[in-house]
Amino acid sequence: MASSSQGMVAAAFKLADKTAGRDKICRLVQYGTKFLHWALESKGLSPELVTKLKGLESSISTARKLFRLGKSVDNFRGALQTIHLGDAILRVIVTLVKINRGIFLLFDHVLWAQRMKLVVIDSNFWVTYSNRFWLLSIVLCIIRDFYEILKLLKAERKRVESVAITYSSDKQKASILESLRNVFTNNPTVTIDLVKNSTDLFIPAARLDLVGVPGGVVGIMGVVSSLAGLLVSYNENLKLKFS
Repeated sequence: MASSSQGMVAAAFKLADKTAGRDKICRLVQYGTKFLHWALESKGLSPELVTKLKGLESSISTARKLFRLGKSVDNFRGALQTIHLGDAILRVIVTLVKINRGIFLLFDHVLWAQRMKLVVIDSNFWVTYSNRFWLLSIVLCIIRDFYEILKLLKAERKRVESVAITYSSDKQKASILESLRNVFTNNPTVTIDLVKNSTDLFIPAARLDLVGVPGGVVGIMGVVSSLAGLLVSYNENLKLKFS
């Protein structure tokens, strides 16, 4: 028991020692803070605390932009590698994800420079297009997740059909649901990635006014996706390949 606890503590320190790990932790605090100041403000409580929390959220957002400096290059470099994948569908989707994510991060770098007063730009333009590229990259990630799920489901159905000879209509429906449950249960990499991307989707969509959700919902979605990201950073075996 003690060795297990020590292992978890060591893994936690290892996570915090990584730039990506610190970014995920800051992201969790950022969206947790967003939900908290929304909850207080909606009830008309503690205006001073709300102002401080909003300032904290903004500061963390700026710090995270600093953590991400240079990641656009990593994504463009990654696109040059994934363009050679053997699976044609996966090749197109993953490469487009990396290109769009790289452009989003490139815009994000410029916005960080603007916050630091290093450049003078039309921030509304850059924020809008940054969110558009981010949203497109998330949509592509979700398409990739469903593609992986369909492949896994097909393999699971073949396994089930090799065991059972015939099905009634009701049994076929139950079998499909059971197969789908097995896919999600036995493939945590895809499951976690789908949860992360599905919750992330609300953030740029809300910023672009494509969905009408309150700030508290965006905060909750950000917390869930951040926890999923932290789980993957904590255990890299849970990371979906090429994601």
